[in-house]
Amino acid sequence: MEVSAIENYWDGIDCSVRPKLLLGSVGGKHLLETGIRCLESDPQLAVEILLAAYAANPFDGNTAQQLLNIETLVSFFPMSVARCISAVAENWARPDNISYFLRITSKRDNRKISSYILSCIEKEPHNLFWIQQGLIYAGASSDFDFGVKLLSAEFSSELKPAVNAAKSFFLFMSGDNVQSFKSLRSASESFGIENFANLAASVALALDDRESAVSLLSGSVQVQPWRSSETLRLHDLVRGLDVQKVQLAGSVAILLYSFNKFEELDATLGSLHRSELNDSKIFMLDNGSSDSTAEVLDRWQQEFGDRMVRIDLPVNVGAAAARNWLMNEPEVKECDFAVYLDDDVEVQPDWLMYLGSAVQEYPDAGVWGCKVVDYISPAVMQSVDLHLIQPPGEEGAGPEVDLTRIAPNPFKVSDLHHQVLDGGYFDYMRPCASVTGCCHMFRTEKLLDNGGFSLFLSPSQYDDMEHDLRSCLKGEFAVYQGHLRILHRKNTGAASRVSVMQEGNALGNKYKMQAMHPRSEILGIMADEERLLQRDLEKKIKYLAENGFLESLLPESDTEE
Repeated sequence: MEVSAIENYWDGIDCSVRPKLLLGSVGGKHLLETGIRCLESDPQLAVEILLAAYAANPFDGNTAQQLLNIETLVSFFPMSVARCISAVAENWARPDNISYFLRITSKRDNRKISSYILSCIEKEPHNLFWIQQGLIYAGASSDFDFGVKLLSAEFSSELKPAVNAAKSFFLFMSGDNVQSFKSLRSASESFGIENFANLAASVALALDDRESAVSLLSGSVQVQPWRSSETLRLHDLVRGLDVQKVQLAGSVAILLYSFNKFEELDATLGSLHRSELNDSKIFMLDNGSSDSTAEVLDRWQQEFGDRMVRIDLPVNVGAAAARNWLMNEPEVKECDFAVYLDDDVEVQPDWLMYLGSAVQEYPDAGVWGCKVVDYISPAVMQSVDLHLIQPPGEEGAGPEVDLTRIAPNPFKVSDLHHQVLDGGYFDYMRPCASVTGCCHMFRTEKLLDNGGFSLFLSPSQYDDMEHDLRSCLKGEFAVYQGHLRILHRKNTGAASRVSVMQEGNALGNKYKMQAMHPRSEILGIMADEERLLQRDLEKKIKYLAENGFLESLLPESDTEE
């Protein structure tokens, strides 16, 4: 077997396309942008990616129309898919006035939203815009039965590929794995199973069929090796990393700080108490709270005993200062590892052992983090592996810092996880530029060496990301442990909307963070990360090839000696 042929595949992808595919191969918007970008450099690759983009959002009329606008493109798609795209484009129309709909969605009043969508479907039964909005609502609110209900209505025969594709996901999320697999088979007759391999693998795992999950992912990567997300997941399944748990070798300090969130803090400490902490010690800083936080801490102090050190501050010093206070506690400085946890998360019992697995696989990381999902709607991912990107139109060189702009140095992190729901698409482990501060772990020596969290970014927002950027500049990138999922509690409904002051603080801190790191530094981090991601992926491809899960990608004539 010519393993080098597989390893070298990524070197052959156009340099303007490769960074986007290394970010991942999921997310309809991401795939659409990537496919359009490679239309000239590699038309065949563009066809594959654009078909995948449509399969990800088959009821999106905007996507359907964009695909139809690309000359001759859909003629290269399966005929049933081409007819489906045309039918969606013809039957999708955004109403002129949706102000009321936008108002109730901003208030997150689920009862009103679902009732209004159903009434609009009744008034405009052939307008797929409302079907699409219904599916978006169903996913965001975890009302998956509502999605199944919408897709169980009568549709024209041309729309069956879209119905089967969407229905398979909602059936899976609602727990009906057998019917989901049936819908996947039907959808695959039109789109090809490679466009649903990740979801099909999740269904197979739910049915306790690990062998099929591996086979589905392997087949997808074999025929379309640009599928980085599927490759990463395949590697971890083959090696058993999704279930690997490792005891951390060394002492662990768990660091929390809180301000006036006694109910959330109570739940967080409860989940910690139920978890396998072993000899870990908790350091709890009350950041000047004026609610019932003190009473909550009194009670948990009795439960944890000397395993919890309590620090009470008279005023709120902000998140960054609280983090710095905790990391400089003498007992913390003596520990091998320091884990920061938000005061509104819920951890699973074996969470520390999953972080231990990440340490074993990537011992030199600057920080280790995990997947963070919404507590109320766990299908909604708040954070996964985060990668630095520049917005469209801002790519490449430019002014180091332009203080006259609202974004003095435009850069942000990737948002593929916001384009999909958690169907297992980010269940892998790999390096990245940053992980969320909701739950992240450091080697204490590296944490102290990297300096404190920036007080420029007080009282909160972006201090954890800026800290990660400094690690990246030293060549110590973060590592994402996607097999560990943390639930993040937050207010819902009207209470979840931030104030003008909070929005202003976040915007101001983003401005300051961009000004702290000039464009040349960000471009350097992006270039280093691209090389790191490619090396990591190629190493995993090599492992899969050497162990018989992938075959050579060279044509037969090129592999014959």
